[in-house]
Amino acid sequence: MTSEEAKLDPRVIAIRADKLVGAGTCSSIDECMEDSELVEELDRLKIVESRTAVKWARMDHRLYLEQGTNCSSGEANCPLVKAYKDFKRAMQDNPL
Repeated sequence: MTSEEAKLDPRVIAIRADKLVGAGTCSSIDECMEDSELVEELDRLKIVESRTAVKWARMDHRLYLEQGTNCSSGEANCPLVKAYKDFKRAMQDNPL
């Protein structure tokens, strides 16, 4: 699949439009995955619906942030823990 074809995939369009993990959010999905890589991963996971694709992208980014908390030194104002908690709260405030 070409990058132009990947841009037209409805699942990619939905993920890129999502306000929590989409374009301009600085999420791991936004910053680290090309459209063609998203299509590959969604196909590998057999995700065919756009809504399910967005759910996956949100959960994938949440896991990315959660793994970051493992690097926390435990200080009360750790930015890694704050980012994780803020994202979890944003997911609750913005359900699909």
